[in-house]
Amino acid sequence: MTDLYIDLEWFFNQEIFLVGYAHCVTDVTLLYDESLTMENIHAMLEPVDGYIYFYGPDIGMLEKNTGLDIKNNFRCVNLLKVFRNIMPGLPSYRLSDLEAMFDIHRTQNQYKSNIFKLAEDWRNPYKKQQVLKYNYEDVANLVRLKKLVFGLFEIGEECLEGWRM
Repeated sequence: MTDLYIDLEWFFNQEIFLVGYAHCVTDVTLLYDESLTMENIHAMLEPVDGYIYFYGPDIGMLEKNTGLDIKNNFRCVNLLKVFRNIMPGLPSYRLSDLEAMFDIHRTQNQYKSNIFKLAEDWRNPYKKQQVLKYNYEDVANLVRLKKLVFGLFEIGEECLEGWRM
């Protein structure tokens, strides 16, 4: 089974400028500028016969920007909902807080406290590389966090069917 993990970044007008995705933790791809095309979005989705994992509103935003009906054509799981369900009562479900809780490290932290700076820095050619690294780590850490939490709480495919969108 081939799963997909995605993390998107978008401007305030909800236009996507960066799509990070992975099928495993060692295989993160970033689509942006000339590579952010419908052809590459289709290529990202094509091998998926498992689940698409994301955190928050990313699938809805991807559907809005592409016109694709992803929720009805793939098994999509919002890990934010899963984590809230299996770990109720946490003070925060922000991805950065969960990363810290499970001792998952990153080199790019500055946007965790100021997400508005992310879009601003994207437009700055000197800071764009930081945004790319940040999104890369978001995707890789989403894979790590999902595997760690699912292993810890023994979450199997039968549970996922109840959390599908």
